[in-house]
Amino acid sequence: MRRNFGSFGMLQQQRTKLHMTPQLQQAVKILQMAAPELRAFVNQQLEENPLLEQASDWSAEAGMGLGAGSGSVSSSISGSGVGGFRSGSDYDRLQHVAGQPETLEQHLLEQLNVDMDVDEAVKRIVRYMIGNLDASGYLNLDIGLIAGELEVEGELAERALRVLKRLEPAGIGARSLTECLRLQAERLQGRHPLLLPLIEGKGCLEDIAASRMHRLKRYLKASESDIHEAIAQLRTLQPRPGAAFQGGRPSYVVPDVIIRPAGEEGEFAVTLHEAVFPRLLINAEYERLALDANRTEETGSFLHAKRNAASFLIRCLEQRRTTLLRVTRTIAREQAAFFRSGPAQLRPMTLLDIADKLGLHESTISRAVSGKFALTPWGTYELAYFFPSGFNKGFDDAVSAESVKARLKELIRSEGDTPYSDQQLADVLADEGIPISRRTVAKYREAIGFASSIHRKR
Repeated sequence: MRRNFGSFGMLQQQRTKLHMTPQLQQAVKILQMAAPELRAFVNQQLEENPLLEQASDWSAEAGMGLGAGSGSVSSSISGSGVGGFRSGSDYDRLQHVAGQPETLEQHLLEQLNVDMDVDEAVKRIVRYMIGNLDASGYLNLDIGLIAGELEVEGELAERALRVLKRLEPAGIGARSLTECLRLQAERLQGRHPLLLPLIEGKGCLEDIAASRMHRLKRYLKASESDIHEAIAQLRTLQPRPGAAFQGGRPSYVVPDVIIRPAGEEGEFAVTLHEAVFPRLLINAEYERLALDANRTEETGSFLHAKRNAASFLIRCLEQRRTTLLRVTRTIAREQAAFFRSGPAQLRPMTLLDIADKLGLHESTISRAVSGKFALTPWGTYELAYFFPSGFNKGFDDAVSAESVKARLKELIRSEGDTPYSDQQLADVLADEGIPISRRTVAKYREAIGFASSIHRKR
């Protein structure tokens, strides 16, 4: 009985496979490193390799006091700030040191100590109250308890509370939402006659939130238009007056590159921020010893290995500088409208777009922009910010998601008494050449902080 087990034999096949040597792996890693990580890596290499020394014009601690973070920075990453430029190539790093934000307590104590003509006994109680305000600026302690804790008369504690409530921002020291809004309304110039009744009327705030206009008209005995005017003024008040001082601890970013307007109109110059780029040299004395040493001996072998490692590291750092500069210059050309007019003009762009123009691999562009920041006329942005998704890519009227969000803001802020629905907003954008779904409009609307049309109408 014969069994066919198939055909066996030797087959020669040629395949292409990329093998990353340890040196290539290190080069890729250095390209991808963000500035803080690179500084730490270079410091480690300086300690381990006696042939390496830092150049006299660069300090490994350069910019360390600026820290490194990814949230809001001295020139905000979100683009709220405008970067400070100086003439020439020099860059003033002090313009990018974020100051410690003033706390609510500091803000109130400064007013108490400088502006208030109050005797010291009352100031002592006010300081105690300031120290016990919650994050919203409310005082949740009973006045009798405060008087007992400080061993003062109740009348003196009440007087101190009145002093606290005179401080800015208005509404500080309130014990309830109603009191907070009333304190602000009492200082309001051109106050609507219905504003205080709206604030203090039983259930009026709840009726406003639920759009129960019929109950408000019945309670206030006023027309719907007058009530709407009063509600509009009410919405200018701040229910949490202390919230503006909750900035938290600032984070810091040192920009890797600086993009500033050049002499020619519409042109932008790109320079590296030298403070964050390590400048390393090979120690001349050790290099002479390495060249004179016998490579077969232990000392000679060690020196030659360290010399080769130092040379390779210096080449990697220089290649990182060159690549980042080339990539950023190309970004500046492709996103010229952004640098001229701001975030609303950001166009859709992909890593592959830049890779094709530079003749590099897409992964190289990805590593080059990862964790790197650029100081621009519109603030400090992560380089990855300049690669947004968008609409109509490949056409002259292509727009990015940021541009669409900016346009949505304009439409919503100008909509008047009849808010646009998400579908209506999508239709308007479509008429302007931006094909977008209702669902995407809703996502963008929420991202920029606007409520639905129903709640905007309320």
